[in-house]
Amino acid sequence: MVKTVLQKKSISCNNKIVRRLTVKITEFANGGYGVGKVDGKTAFVRFALPDETVEAEVVKEKKDFIIAEAKEIKEPSTHRIEPKCPHYYHCGGCDLQHAEYSYQLALKKEVFLNTIKRLSNLEPENGTDIEPSVKQWSYRKRVQFKCRNGRWGFYKKSSNQFVEISECPVADGLINEYIKNNRCKAGEVEIDDYGNINSDEMILNLGLKHPLFYKKGAFTQVNREVNLKIIDDLKREVNALNPNNIVEFFCGIGNFTIPLALEGYNILAVEFDIKAVSSLKRNIGNFNLKNISVLRANLFEQFKIKGHFDLAILDPPREGAKNVAQKLLRKNINNIIYISCDPATLSRDMKILSKKYTLVKSKLYDMFPQTHHIESMNILKLNKE
Repeated sequence: MVKTVLQKKSISCNNKIVRRLTVKITEFANGGYGVGKVDGKTAFVRFALPDETVEAEVVKEKKDFIIAEAKEIKEPSTHRIEPKCPHYYHCGGCDLQHAEYSYQLALKKEVFLNTIKRLSNLEPENGTDIEPSVKQWSYRKRVQFKCRNGRWGFYKKSSNQFVEISECPVADGLINEYIKNNRCKAGEVEIDDYGNINSDEMILNLGLKHPLFYKKGAFTQVNREVNLKIIDDLKREVNALNPNNIVEFFCGIGNFTIPLALEGYNILAVEFDIKAVSSLKRNIGNFNLKNISVLRANLFEQFKIKGHFDLAILDPPREGAKNVAQKLLRKNINNIIYISCDPATLSRDMKILSKKYTLVKSKLYDMFPQTHHIESMNILKLNKE
């Protein structure tokens, strides 16, 4: 029997050692947890993989479930590897460095399909593929650090326990150089596609005639190569649908808006964040585009949109787009493309849309290697009846 010690230091509470459990892991769940059964309760175990037997310390225990962290691997998975980051078992950022990359992709696909089936009772009619990341490391263009006495770090998962770090392997190399040579004064470090760090004016290169400009703090995707792949696939899907008019919710600085408008489509771009809206308007002007209208609206509250649209595109934050989904039910738009970074809120919103829409297909993108997070593009079609 193989025994691997992950963390020598036990969690303590009031000078008492939190109890340990031996768990046989049978599944993998959204959030990056291995899942097993202990005394009739479901145990969600961090740092554990399917087919492993682990000794885990209880972090939280409720009537029906247990949250725990694996401390020793008694029977390891054949897919288990040594994490690259020395801070991995303490930092709350990554949660899949202990799995081979190909296995990470398989787990994410399984979690995605299981989640949408369980929460929305939907399955893609035409199957699901997953696009790997070109970079497994050094892919993040933006990192939100925590600061403590000038030191860089993160919080341990689900706590405010500060973990000082010397470098972050998933961060762009220039970000790591920056934190090595500068004391921590602000929690976020961002690098654009031209190597500018923490500039008030950042630049996003989509391979177009002009780059997109945005104000630091406005949302942009952190993995450039995967973002470009999503844009290419989105253009392909939109071209196949060939809509006359598009409404795009949560449009941000124009990451999708500008490339689609350059294809000749008429777009109503809806966004609330003032930094994103001002950046979007500047980018529209730089490309001299006349086929984009901008509407500033809080999409988490009541809002109005006027006009007829053949296609709706959604790219919400992790909170999802429940309010928008309810609005779309009343608009009867022929097609919806929902780009999501969270299978749970996606499933909730698609359950709303399933009253009138069919999920035609889903495609997954590994925007965040070494973590459980999953990006997806989902095509929904209005039912004829």
